[in-house]
Amino acid sequence: MGQDAGRVDRIGLVLAAGITLAMLVLLGRVAQVQLAPSPELARHLTPRTSTRVDAALRGDIVDRRGRVLAMSRWGYRAFIDPVEFIEAQRLAEKRGKDAPTLDELITSLAEAIDEPSDRVGERLVWAMELSLERMGDEAEASREITTQALLDTARSAIARITGGTPRAMQAHEREQIELDELSSGDRPARPGPIRYLRIGQPLSEDAIARVRGLKLPGVHLERVEVREYPAGEAVATLVGKLGDEPQWSIGAESILSDRMLGTDGRYGYVRDARGRPLWVARDAWLPASRGGDVRLSIDLELQRIAHEELLRGVEEADAAGGRLVMVDPHTGEVLAMVDVLRDVPGLTPAPWEDAKSAERTPAPPLHRERPRYETLKADPARGVHAALGRNRCVEDVYEPGSTFKSFVWSSITAMGAADPGEMIDVEGGRWRTSYGRSLEDEAKRNELTWHDVLVHSSNIGMAKVAERLSFAQLREVVTRFGFGTRTGLGLAGETAGLVTSARAWSKHSQTSIAMGYEVGVTPVQMVRAFSAFARSGSMAGTLPELRLTAVEERDMLTNVATRVLPEDVVLLARDAMGDVAHNMETNWAKPTDGHAWRYDLFGKSGTAKIAAVAPKGKRRPRWFGGYFEKQYYSSFIAAGPIEQPRIVILVVIDDPGPERVRTRSYYGSAVAGPVVRRVMERGLSYLGITPTAGETPALAQAKQ
Repeated sequence: MGQDAGRVDRIGLVLAAGITLAMLVLLGRVAQVQLAPSPELARHLTPRTSTRVDAALRGDIVDRRGRVLAMSRWGYRAFIDPVEFIEAQRLAEKRGKDAPTLDELITSLAEAIDEPSDRVGERLVWAMELSLERMGDEAEASREITTQALLDTARSAIARITGGTPRAMQAHEREQIELDELSSGDRPARPGPIRYLRIGQPLSEDAIARVRGLKLPGVHLERVEVREYPAGEAVATLVGKLGDEPQWSIGAESILSDRMLGTDGRYGYVRDARGRPLWVARDAWLPASRGGDVRLSIDLELQRIAHEELLRGVEEADAAGGRLVMVDPHTGEVLAMVDVLRDVPGLTPAPWEDAKSAERTPAPPLHRERPRYETLKADPARGVHAALGRNRCVEDVYEPGSTFKSFVWSSITAMGAADPGEMIDVEGGRWRTSYGRSLEDEAKRNELTWHDVLVHSSNIGMAKVAERLSFAQLREVVTRFGFGTRTGLGLAGETAGLVTSARAWSKHSQTSIAMGYEVGVTPVQMVRAFSAFARSGSMAGTLPELRLTAVEERDMLTNVATRVLPEDVVLLARDAMGDVAHNMETNWAKPTDGHAWRYDLFGKSGTAKIAAVAPKGKRRPRWFGGYFEKQYYSSFIAAGPIEQPRIVILVVIDDPGPERVRTRSYYGSAVAGPVVRRVMERGLSYLGITPTAGETPALAQAKQ
């Protein structure tokens, strides 16, 4: 009995030891599988908990009064998983069931999302070609899914649908497919077929319902952020456009992007063996935080008024285009910025020559009148989307002509080199400089006061008095007003303009600058400089910093002004330019309703020939000259009301038509002045500004 009991104990111990050892081995194996699984097993292991990102919406862009210019919402976009589609076909074949063909997938999906069938098919073919290239022959041969077969099927399907072969994939299209795959979060551990192929743009509600109703294998809907622009083309170049990736954005969408980005949230949940969510822990939920809104300085109604009147002015002048910039001179806020191009029939390409060619183009017969040439740079991107076009208000320079005289005149006056009442001999309207250059005035007079030299825009008077300054002094006038430097507005492509270097400055430069030539400016530079005449009180004669965002109270405390003129000279310049504006109104901008204009303004007109600047790799023919013949930039810049200016407006009309030139009504006062006058009247009325009451004491004192 005792021996039997001992034997049982020994067997029990052995069994217990064996079971314990087996459990330890099993536990070790479990630990090894969890902590260091083999490569084959690792591909099949997934954690029991998952974390998903709760994406945050981008903030809105609104105008200064809170009207929405750009907004975000959630929408859906279709994408195809080609591998899932072919797997579904094979599974249907095994079960003896019918499955949709590739032709049906392409045509049905294209119809549902309002995309061309050939476009959908081409992208599918490109994805398959990229898959084959990525996988290689050996990897392809070892796979159950035959991508080559799907590719051949796709090509045949497109041929049946469109009657042709798919277009070859370009480099940028290949890059797009790869970027789309990365943005989907699909980053395979090893090369494999494309599993994510985005098709089309975000869908309407009807299109979403149609795609869901198709129930096509491999076709899915993904939630995406949809950016909408309810203000339309009127503000497109300013607001810009949000690309599929942040680095593709332009305009305010790009330069102010950081302020609109939200903070993504996240939530974690536990899954069952089939990957289905079981529950979400309370502490695993972090909601998304929407991005902040950005308030632009632009006023949508002022932008609409400016756009409407500029289009009218361009049409009336039979011009090739026009630009308008409106700013608040006190805050530097850009209130409106418009850039329009007009399709002018019958323009002749400029006769540029190949810069490397030894051949020279012969001059046309002297009796032949030159055609109207294309003078503005081509802008094909504008035809794709208004926001993609060049913003010529910040990118394209022009010679300002007589509008520039206001800066030279006031600076000479401030230096004491001339007095407003001083009589200047303007030689009866024709004069030859000491170095032999011929000048001519539009108005033929023997003498003018320095005040009237600006009023009547005398080239001779400006050139004569400018000779009293040294080269360095006049060049310093140009740079002091900000020409030759960017305004810092932040819009992409802004140029610094063109200012002759001190080393290259000459007597010819001295004369040209006095008349507004030999200096390349942008419209935004001009309104910034002219704001010095429109600021009031102690700020008169200072330059504001231009800005695209609305001014907040705290911003005003840090606003730094640069003084360019003394206050008394500003008032004298306003007085002279008040007469300029009055002459413009009398001759070219009489009110159509028979009543007087409600607001007095001051301003300056300018008319300058368009420089013949050959594009890169080209040159001008020897016979062509430095300017296009009888083709001009006609401009007018003004501020109002004259007693307490609230807005500054510049209008540039590009290349008024031949009939305007023939009738001598192509000048800035004739084509740009009326546009400024109408925009000023409507704009000030919209802002609720009290109509002009009469001459202010300050102006009356300045006239004495």
